[in-house]
Amino acid sequence: MTLQDIVAKLADCPASEVVPGFSLERPGLQGSMRKSVLVASIRRHLDVECMEAARATTFAELEDLLRRAGAPGQDSRPAGPERALARDVGRSVIQAALRCGIDIETCDMFPATDDYAGHEFYKGAFTPDEIAYCARQSHPRTHFAARWCAKESLKKCDPGFLMEKMSAIEVVRDDAGSLSLRHHAPGGTRSLPHAVSVTHTDTMAAAVVVGGYAAWVIRYWPAALAAVLLASGLALWLTARH
Repeated sequence: MTLQDIVAKLADCPASEVVPGFSLERPGLQGSMRKSVLVASIRRHLDVECMEAARATTFAELEDLLRRAGAPGQDSRPAGPERALARDVGRSVIQAALRCGIDIETCDMFPATDDYAGHEFYKGAFTPDEIAYCARQSHPRTHFAARWCAKESLKKCDPGFLMEKMSAIEVVRDDAGSLSLRHHAPGGTRSLPHAVSVTHTDTMAAAVVVGGYAAWVIRYWPAALAAVLLASGLALWLTARH
Protein backbone atom coordinates (compact mmCIF):
# COMPACT_ATOMS: atom_id res chain seq x y z
CA MET A 1 0.00 0.00 0.00
CA THR A 2 1.35 3.42 -0.96
CA LEU A 3 0.98 6.69 0.94
CA GLN A 4 -1.51 7.78 -1.68
CA ASP A 5 -3.56 4.63 -1.05
CA ILE A 6 -3.50 5.18 2.73
CA VAL A 7 -4.80 8.73 2.43
CA ALA A 8 -7.42 7.76 -0.13
CA LYS A 9 -8.74 4.99 2.11
CA LEU A 10 -9.07 7.28 5.13
CA ALA A 11 -10.64 10.06 3.05
CA ASP A 12 -12.93 7.54 1.32
CA CYS A 13 -12.06 8.73 -2.18
CA PRO A 14 -10.27 7.34 -5.27
CA ALA A 15 -6.48 7.34 -5.02
CA SER A 16 -6.36 9.34 -8.26
CA GLU A 17 -7.83 12.32 -6.40
CA VAL A 18 -4.94 12.40 -3.92
CA VAL A 19 -2.64 14.91 -5.61
CA PRO A 20 -0.03 17.26 -4.06
CA GLY A 21 -2.63 19.93 -3.27
CA PHE A 22 -5.09 17.43 -1.77
CA SER A 23 -6.31 18.85 1.55
CA LEU A 24 -6.02 16.68 4.63
CA GLU A 25 -8.51 18.89 6.47
CA ARG A 26 -11.58 16.93 5.42
CA PRO A 27 -13.93 14.27 6.83
CA GLY A 28 -12.08 11.04 7.44
CA LEU A 29 -8.82 12.87 8.15
CA GLN A 30 -9.91 15.47 10.70
CA GLY A 31 -9.62 15.19 14.47
CA SER A 32 -6.92 13.82 16.71
CA MET A 33 -8.20 10.25 16.49
CA ARG A 34 -8.19 10.15 12.68
CA LYS A 35 -4.77 11.81 12.58
CA SER A 36 -3.48 9.07 14.84
CA VAL A 37 -4.95 6.43 12.54
CA LEU A 38 -3.03 8.09 9.69
CA VAL A 39 0.23 7.94 11.67
CA ALA A 40 -0.43 4.30 12.65
CA SER A 41 -1.23 3.34 9.04
CA ILE A 42 2.00 4.93 7.83
CA ARG A 43 3.93 3.05 10.50
CA ARG A 44 2.25 -0.25 9.62
CA HIS A 45 2.28 -0.14 5.83
CA LEU A 46 5.34 1.99 5.10
CA ASP A 47 7.44 1.15 8.17
CA VAL A 48 8.11 4.85 8.83
CA GLU A 49 7.70 6.48 12.23
CA CYS A 50 6.47 10.03 11.60
CA MET A 51 4.50 11.64 14.40
CA GLU A 52 4.71 14.94 12.52
CA ALA A 53 2.38 13.48 9.87
CA ALA A 54 -0.53 14.50 12.09
CA ARG A 55 0.34 18.17 11.43
CA ALA A 56 0.32 18.02 7.64
CA THR A 57 -2.46 19.98 5.97
CA THR A 58 -1.89 18.85 2.36
CA PHE A 59 -0.68 15.67 0.72
CA ALA A 60 2.45 17.46 -0.50
CA GLU A 61 3.34 18.41 3.10
CA LEU A 62 2.74 14.82 4.18
CA GLU A 63 5.04 13.46 1.45
CA ASP A 64 7.78 15.90 2.45
CA LEU A 65 7.52 14.93 6.12
CA LEU A 66 7.76 11.24 5.27
CA ARG A 67 10.77 11.79 3.02
CA ARG A 68 12.59 13.49 5.88
CA ALA A 69 11.43 10.96 8.46
CA GLY A 70 12.50 8.03 6.30
CA ALA A 71 15.96 9.35 5.52
CA PRO A 72 18.83 7.59 7.36
CA GLY A 73 19.62 9.27 10.64
CA GLN A 74 16.60 11.54 10.43
CA ASP A 75 13.81 11.87 12.96
CA SER A 76 10.56 13.72 12.38
CA ARG A 77 10.34 15.00 15.96
CA PRO A 78 11.65 18.44 16.85
CA ALA A 79 15.25 18.28 18.06
CA GLY A 80 15.40 21.45 20.14
CA PRO A 81 14.03 22.41 23.55
CA GLU A 82 10.73 20.67 22.87
CA ARG A 83 12.31 17.22 22.81
CA ALA A 84 14.45 18.05 25.81
CA LEU A 85 11.29 19.00 27.67
CA ALA A 86 9.67 15.71 26.66
CA ARG A 87 12.63 13.83 28.14
CA ASP A 88 12.49 15.76 31.38
CA VAL A 89 8.85 16.36 32.16
CA GLY A 90 9.72 17.79 35.55
CA ARG A 91 10.60 21.12 33.95
CA SER A 92 7.04 21.52 32.72
CA VAL A 93 5.71 22.07 36.24
CA ILE A 94 7.27 25.52 36.58
CA GLN A 95 6.26 26.84 33.16
CA ALA A 96 3.04 28.42 34.37
CA ALA A 97 0.73 28.55 37.36
CA LEU A 98 -2.12 27.12 35.31
CA ARG A 99 -2.26 25.28 32.00
CA CYS A 100 -5.29 23.40 30.76
CA GLY A 101 -5.98 20.98 27.91
CA ILE A 102 -9.42 19.73 26.87
CA ASP A 103 -10.46 17.12 24.30
CA ILE A 104 -13.74 15.53 23.21
CA GLU A 105 -14.32 12.60 20.84
CA THR A 106 -17.22 10.51 19.55
CA CYS A 107 -16.95 6.90 20.68
CA ASP A 108 -17.96 5.40 17.34
CA MET A 109 -14.79 6.85 15.78
CA PHE A 110 -12.85 4.08 17.50
CA PRO A 111 -12.52 0.81 15.57
CA ALA A 112 -14.85 -2.02 16.54
CA THR A 113 -13.11 -5.35 17.05
CA ASP A 114 -13.38 -8.66 18.91
CA ASP A 115 -9.67 -8.56 19.79
CA TYR A 116 -8.56 -5.23 21.26
CA ALA A 117 -5.24 -6.64 22.43
CA GLY A 118 -4.34 -7.73 18.91
CA HIS A 119 -5.74 -4.74 17.01
CA GLU A 120 -3.06 -2.55 15.42
CA PHE A 121 -4.71 0.73 16.39
CA TYR A 122 -5.22 -0.11 20.05
CA LYS A 123 -1.75 -1.62 20.43
CA GLY A 124 -0.26 1.60 19.07
CA ALA A 125 -2.32 3.97 21.20
CA PHE A 126 -2.74 2.27 24.58
CA THR A 127 -0.65 0.35 27.07
CA PRO A 128 -1.37 -3.35 27.78
CA ASP A 129 -2.90 -2.44 31.15
CA GLU A 130 -5.20 0.14 29.55
CA ILE A 131 -6.30 -2.35 26.90
CA ALA A 132 -6.95 -5.03 29.51
CA TYR A 133 -9.05 -2.65 31.65
CA CYS A 134 -11.11 -1.21 28.80
CA ALA A 135 -11.69 -4.58 27.13
CA ARG A 136 -13.27 -5.89 30.36
CA GLN A 137 -15.93 -3.16 30.36
CA SER A 138 -19.38 -3.63 28.83
CA HIS A 139 -18.72 -0.82 26.34
CA PRO A 140 -14.94 -0.91 25.70
CA ARG A 141 -14.82 1.83 23.06
CA THR A 142 -16.36 4.32 25.48
CA HIS A 143 -13.51 3.77 27.94
CA PHE A 144 -10.88 3.79 25.21
CA ALA A 145 -12.30 7.10 23.99
CA ALA A 146 -12.12 8.62 27.48
CA ARG A 147 -8.46 7.63 27.84
CA TRP A 148 -7.68 8.89 24.37
CA CYS A 149 -9.17 12.27 25.32
CA ALA A 150 -7.02 12.35 28.47
CA LYS A 151 -3.86 11.80 26.43
CA GLU A 152 -4.82 14.42 23.87
CA SER A 153 -5.63 16.83 26.68
CA LEU A 154 -2.16 16.31 28.14
CA LYS A 155 -0.58 17.12 24.78
CA LYS A 156 -2.62 20.33 24.59
CA CYS A 157 -1.83 21.23 28.19
CA ASP A 158 1.89 20.52 28.02
CA PRO A 159 3.79 20.94 24.71
CA GLY A 160 6.55 18.73 26.06
CA PHE A 161 4.34 15.74 25.24
CA LEU A 162 3.09 16.94 21.87
CA MET A 163 5.16 14.49 19.83
CA GLU A 164 4.99 11.58 22.26
CA LYS A 165 3.39 8.34 21.12
CA MET A 166 -0.02 7.76 22.65
CA SER A 167 1.17 4.45 24.10
CA ALA A 168 3.94 6.29 25.99
CA ILE A 169 1.24 8.06 28.03
CA GLU A 170 -0.88 5.97 30.37
CA VAL A 171 -4.05 6.77 32.28
CA VAL A 172 -3.72 4.95 35.61
CA ARG A 173 -6.70 4.05 37.77
CA ASP A 174 -6.13 3.26 41.45
CA ASP A 175 -8.25 1.01 43.69
CA ALA A 176 -10.39 3.96 44.74
CA GLY A 177 -11.17 4.87 41.12
CA SER A 178 -8.99 8.00 41.03
CA LEU A 179 -7.13 8.69 37.79
CA SER A 180 -3.59 9.91 37.23
CA LEU A 181 -1.15 10.07 34.33
CA ARG A 182 2.05 8.12 33.82
CA HIS A 183 4.81 8.64 31.24
CA HIS A 184 6.81 5.75 29.80
CA ALA A 185 10.17 6.90 28.41
CA PRO A 186 13.38 5.09 27.41
CA GLY A 187 14.95 6.24 30.68
CA GLY A 188 12.15 4.85 32.82
CA THR A 189 8.56 5.37 33.93
CA ARG A 190 7.33 8.22 36.10
CA SER A 191 4.05 9.53 37.44
CA LEU A 192 3.11 12.94 36.12
CA PRO A 193 2.08 15.87 38.32
CA HIS A 194 -0.80 16.85 36.03
CA ALA A 195 -4.37 16.51 37.28
CA VAL A 196 -6.76 14.61 34.98
CA SER A 197 -10.51 14.08 34.83
CA VAL A 198 -12.55 12.15 32.28
CA THR A 199 -16.25 11.77 31.55
CA HIS A 200 -18.38 10.00 28.97
CA THR A 201 -21.85 9.09 27.79
CA ASP A 202 -22.69 6.15 25.55
CA THR A 203 -21.69 8.17 22.48
CA MET A 204 -19.23 10.86 23.59
CA ALA A 205 -16.13 11.06 25.77
CA ALA A 206 -14.23 14.06 27.10
CA ALA A 207 -11.30 14.85 29.36
CA VAL A 208 -9.49 17.78 30.91
CA VAL A 209 -5.89 17.91 32.10
CA VAL A 210 -4.54 20.69 34.31
CA GLY A 211 -0.84 21.44 34.72
CA GLY A 212 1.26 23.92 36.63
CA TYR A 213 0.89 24.82 40.29
CA ALA A 214 -2.87 24.50 39.99
CA ALA A 215 -2.50 20.78 39.32
CA TRP A 216 -0.91 20.30 42.74
CA VAL A 217 -3.75 22.18 44.40
CA ILE A 218 -6.39 20.12 42.60
CA ARG A 219 -4.74 16.78 43.36
CA TYR A 220 -3.61 17.39 46.93
CA TRP A 221 -5.83 20.08 48.46
CA PRO A 222 -7.81 17.63 50.64
CA ALA A 223 -4.61 16.44 52.33
CA ALA A 224 -3.29 19.98 52.64
CA LEU A 225 -6.56 21.18 54.14
CA ALA A 226 -6.57 18.31 56.61
CA ALA A 227 -3.03 19.17 57.68
CA VAL A 228 -3.97 22.82 58.23
CA LEU A 229 -7.05 21.88 60.27
CA LEU A 230 -5.05 19.39 62.35
CA ALA A 231 -2.35 21.97 63.06
CA SER A 232 -4.99 24.58 63.97
CA GLY A 233 -6.76 22.17 66.29
CA LEU A 234 -3.52 21.20 67.99
CA ALA A 235 -2.62 24.88 68.50
CA LEU A 236 -6.02 25.59 70.06
CA TRP A 237 -5.70 22.55 72.34
CA LEU A 238 -2.25 23.63 73.53
CA THR A 239 -3.51 27.15 74.10
CA ALA A 240 -6.44 25.89 76.18
CA ARG A 241 -4.14 23.75 78.34
CA HIS A 242 -2.02 26.75 79.16
